[in-house]
Amino acid sequence: MKAFKLVSCVITLILIMGVIGCSKGTETTSQPTQPVVQQEDKGKGNDNANTQEDQSEKKVDLNGQTIKIGVWWDDSDPRTVKEKGPAEEAQIKLIEAAEAKYNCKIEFVKFGDYGKYVENFTVTSLSGEPFADIVRLELFWAFPQLVNKEFIQPIDQWIDASDPKYIDWMRAGGSFKGHQYGMVDSAPSPYGIFYNKTLVQKLGLEDPYELQQKGEWTWDKFREFSKKATQDTNGDGKTDVWGLAGAYGKLKALTEQMVYTNKGAVDKDENGDIKFSLNGPNAVEALQYVSDLFNVDKSIQQPIPDDASKEFIAGKGVMYAGFSWELSNFTDNMKGQELGYVFFPKGPKADKYVSYTPFGNMWMVSKYSKNAETALHIIDEISLNEEGRKLSEESWQQSYPNKESMDTRKQMASSIDYISYYAIPDGEKLFEGIVKDITEGKVSPATAIDKVKPQFEANIKKLLEENK
Repeated sequence: MKAFKLVSCVITLILIMGVIGCSKGTETTSQPTQPVVQQEDKGKGNDNANTQEDQSEKKVDLNGQTIKIGVWWDDSDPRTVKEKGPAEEAQIKLIEAAEAKYNCKIEFVKFGDYGKYVENFTVTSLSGEPFADIVRLELFWAFPQLVNKEFIQPIDQWIDASDPKYIDWMRAGGSFKGHQYGMVDSAPSPYGIFYNKTLVQKLGLEDPYELQQKGEWTWDKFREFSKKATQDTNGDGKTDVWGLAGAYGKLKALTEQMVYTNKGAVDKDENGDIKFSLNGPNAVEALQYVSDLFNVDKSIQQPIPDDASKEFIAGKGVMYAGFSWELSNFTDNMKGQELGYVFFPKGPKADKYVSYTPFGNMWMVSKYSKNAETALHIIDEISLNEEGRKLSEESWQQSYPNKESMDTRKQMASSIDYISYYAIPDGEKLFEGIVKDITEGKVSPATAIDKVKPQFEANIKKLLEENK
């Protein structure tokens, strides 16, 4: 949220200065060399009504200009990676081809650390020289702030986002108010449930993966499973194994998943507009469900551990909720224990398994770029797309412990959606307060919601008014 605060500060400054109007004049004649565009004869009788021009039908000569690609991490340029794998080698060839095609240089720019990244982008954009033409942005930075303040621009004016070469996640997470802004060729790490298959067999429980494949991994089954898994295994009268050891992000992240996997939301109404929505029936049902798991069944480890992954490794929980990238920690530290990985269970209002994440980021086009369209086509052409996804699956085969967990991971790659409320000032803090109230505080969901609703709505109003 530090990055968001920086965005808010910059945007407030912009609002006061009233200079944002200049963003509409992104074209400039001050550039040293204008790209030469030669349109080829398309021939007569072309009745294609699509106004988007096919980039392959025009030749663009950038006369040696540099297209800059902005990131916040090291080793983003595959050409500088010391130990290159198949993905790096493949992308290097694409970069070389793009540089030759457009007569340009492609440079990856790391401009500031994560906490100052957006501030650097907005400040350099207002100076007329954004640090990059294409920038990698967190979705909660982009929507609605950077879109409404016109620091980035829609890309569906130049590409057809419905093209099957683009993944569903790109369309789901990268669109805003009916336009496509983000481009990405792979989905982010999904959030699911790890489980100890060895313990499952020892305790005589149904395997969650088998239930998932039959479409029976539901809230009812999850609750039944968790209660049966919560046991006193040594006979001392105290629970020593819980159904759920906890979650990455603690109960806040767990509860987010329950809300969204029941087709609820924190900040979106049925039309997709930004609005406080935790008082909707699907969300309230999810909050009550989490409260019951914690207070009635007591199947979630208590007291809540600081690091639930350690408790899972120690065998104190049959399940643990977390991101797929945590797998190596478990395989390294749970020798002799077989692991499984499944989606969160479907809520009563859901019709399919979906993983949700608030942490997606994508390539977006600077409104102030002098070569915006060409820069977009370059990032598109140097993306690995299907080849990259196949390489990822090959690497998963080396790391996932069995074909069942590997199958779940592949399913998740094409069934992931976005949690957007992190863009709201103090949104995480307010939601976390609700979760604490309904679990440790034993407060009803309705009471917990009413407690924060005025502040949530005030913060949403502030967000929207500051970013008109």
